[in-house]
Amino acid sequence: MTETGPVLSENLGPPVQQSLDMTGNTQGPMGMDERAVSRGLNPLLPRLGNCAAATADSHGHGAHGRVSVRMRVTPSGRPIAARVSGGGGSAEFVLCVRRVFASARFGAFNGADAIVGWGFDID
Repeated sequence: MTETGPVLSENLGPPVQQSLDMTGNTQGPMGMDERAVSRGLNPLLPRLGNCAAATADSHGHGAHGRVSVRMRVTPSGRPIAARVSGGGGSAEFVLCVRRVFASARFGAFNGADAIVGWGFDID
């Protein structure tokens, strides 16, 4: 296994509801946008590829294709849960991906937790 350390829960919790901050707090954006997600996750792509390589069997078979991740992110910019699907990877691959996503960091934002959907391809 290439990744060690904290691992995110798969439990995304209750659905998020749109929350507007009408208190005048203007220190940061409301929710997350696509650029913030890309800035936080694109640097993780090499590590995600390492997860696939490290969890392949002795014949090189393992995760392949499109992998989707739904992640819950708190307004502090820290992810607290991630659900991995697709790609046909083993349980070890999914665990590795959840560990990689645990290290993601985003800018702080106003409002409620955000659910972020993101995908990547494993060749």
